[in-house]
Amino acid sequence: MSLLLASALLVTACGGKTNESNGSSDANSNEISILRPSWNNLRPASKDLWMWKEYEKMSGMKVNWEELTDIGEKKNIILTRGKLPDAFYQVDWSNGELLKYGKQGMFLPLEELIKNNAPNLQKYLDENPDVRKGITSADGHIYATPYLDPYPEGNRTIRLWINKKWLDKLGMEVPKTTAELEEALMAFVTKDPNGNGVNDEQGYYMPSGSIGWTFEQMMMGSFGIGNGGRKAVGNFIYVDDNDEIQLTITSDEYKEILKFENRMYKNGAINKQAFSGVDYDKWTADAAKDLVGAWNWSAPDYIGESVKDDFVAINVLAGPEGDMASLTDSQVAGASSLVVTKDAKDPAAILKWVDYFYSEEGSVFGYLGKEGVTYNKVDDKMVYIDEILNYKDGIGLGAFQYVDNVYGGYFPYVELSPEVRAAAGKQEVPVYKDLTEKTLPSVMLPDLPATIEEANESSSIIADVSNYVGQMRVEFVTGTKDIDKEWDNYIAQLKKMGIDKYLTHKQTQYKRYKES
Repeated sequence: MSLLLASALLVTACGGKTNESNGSSDANSNEISILRPSWNNLRPASKDLWMWKEYEKMSGMKVNWEELTDIGEKKNIILTRGKLPDAFYQVDWSNGELLKYGKQGMFLPLEELIKNNAPNLQKYLDENPDVRKGITSADGHIYATPYLDPYPEGNRTIRLWINKKWLDKLGMEVPKTTAELEEALMAFVTKDPNGNGVNDEQGYYMPSGSIGWTFEQMMMGSFGIGNGGRKAVGNFIYVDDNDEIQLTITSDEYKEILKFENRMYKNGAINKQAFSGVDYDKWTADAAKDLVGAWNWSAPDYIGESVKDDFVAINVLAGPEGDMASLTDSQVAGASSLVVTKDAKDPAAILKWVDYFYSEEGSVFGYLGKEGVTYNKVDDKMVYIDEILNYKDGIGLGAFQYVDNVYGGYFPYVELSPEVRAAAGKQEVPVYKDLTEKTLPSVMLPDLPATIEEANESSSIIADVSNYVGQMRVEFVTGTKDIDKEWDNYIAQLKKMGIDKYLTHKQTQYKRYKES
């Protein structure tokens, strides 16, 4: 979430439910209470934000907003309150938490409420069965409305950005393979492409700690273990050629990725502070000095306005065996955007209120606002007003002073197309010729539905495993430990930690997901 914040790319909205067994409402409530994360250091409070004041007039529904900082640390304590808010908005509950609190009666099941009160969302679920599967818990209930992104060419894909200015200076083409990438990065750090006569250029360079969940995860697609998408590889799994779940971190292919990273680190093609010493501010400052060769994220804005146009996107690289798959996410970009609680006076009214944002008109309203107020039509395109376009801290934060769905994440809403978002800021529409049906993963998994027992066991295992894999990544890549000599010990330690049990749970969950 902090990285999404820093890139100022995303959006926000809210959702609802019902207390009737058939999901209809007799209460006709016109007031609801919603608890959400606070963004008040960046824009007006929700009660004062233009979008929510306007939507109150449009919907006839008054929202009493409660906004908290550090909500991830406080959310479970909030559940001990005597009375809960009617709904949680933009709060990240895991699948295990949704099921646990749903079965305890703290969160209401929403499938009947959606069917009877949210025609826009219901239509989307009917037309996209994988989305329905992705938000259905292991007990068959839906406990939250989702944040949906239908466009892999947008924020669903983490891509590599490489310094095109440097490539041109050195007479090199944009890399298409991992070998060509290595060659380009080595040239960056040895041939003075920024032309200042000092050997200060960095090859692959990001804030410390990023390499494991950006570059390494992208390389999994190049080394044959990336099928399943971002959420899968983030959970250390992939889908093999037999449509079975396997572990990434114990595979021979992962071993080869670590060797690839180790070789580039040793030769200086990966920045020596890849694991400590560089925060986001230092990185963007170095980028402004023309020191960065390549990095990963969904859009170039993350590196800073002054240099973003120096970089060109690479979505896929063919690996040693010709494998390639982009690092692309499921349409279910967030599975817990809106959760309705047991204390909601009129759940159906909340679902009706939020359903607007799952319509095309509601998506436009959440991101752009209203024509003549926050945007104007220019050559038949919707373009933000000058106050937003010229905002001192950039267009994203400029829009955030008026509308919610441009910053943050996990909002209940359907993301707009990259073309519409680009036009809003008078920007060029990104064109990614290497992002096609062939280069997308054949399977893009959401977080898989787990039983409470599975979730409890898996979370205990994966906490230890994540720490250990992170520690060993540092030692393997930096060369503190020899990969070939230590690999068997590494695998044995993972097995001791319960990684085989974790894999069994994931295989069971995938079967459940496919059959749901």
